[in-house]
Amino acid sequence: MSKRILFVLMPMDFQDVEFTEPYTMLTAQGYHVDVAGFKPGPARGTQGYEFTPNLLLSDMDTQDFDSYDALVIPGGKASPQFLWDNEELQDIVRYFHDYEKIVAAICYASIVPVQAGLLQNKDATVYPTDEAKAILEEYDVIFVDSECVVLPEEKIITCQGPQAAQTFGQAILNLLEGE
Repeated sequence: MSKRILFVLMPMDFQDVEFTEPYTMLTAQGYHVDVAGFKPGPARGTQGYEFTPNLLLSDMDTQDFDSYDALVIPGGKASPQFLWDNEELQDIVRYFHDYEKIVAAICYASIVPVQAGLLQNKDATVYPTDEAKAILEEYDVIFVDSECVVLPEEKIITCQGPQAAQTFGQAILNLLEGE
């Protein structure tokens, strides 16, 4: 059976390349990729890229999540509005982690596994603004100023931002292929 990946895409102001690069890399390798949105209709990135998610996150439950091997969350400037302090999304991230599935987040989306409590006393990275680094510090997460931080045993990937999009996609592929 082909491995399945679930992306969570904000309805607006996601970072285009943080979505398109890993999405393209994963589909090119033959993985089944679904994209869950927060709202029906097209999502628009900060650079104008539009993508219409094929699922609504609010319609999904743990039975749906059981069929996926990885959860991927692109970031962008709307992350504080849609991703940060989002308890529903934190629950989903914890569920994926509890069932030993990959959790991958880039840019400001890296705050989600931090706030979900998955990275306490562990290394992680985030788009390195003072605000984001302060959140890592608040949750006792060790900030690493690196393009990507991969915790293979935890199956958690955090990356810094759009410049790391290809490295992010490759890190997800590496964990999927290492299973």
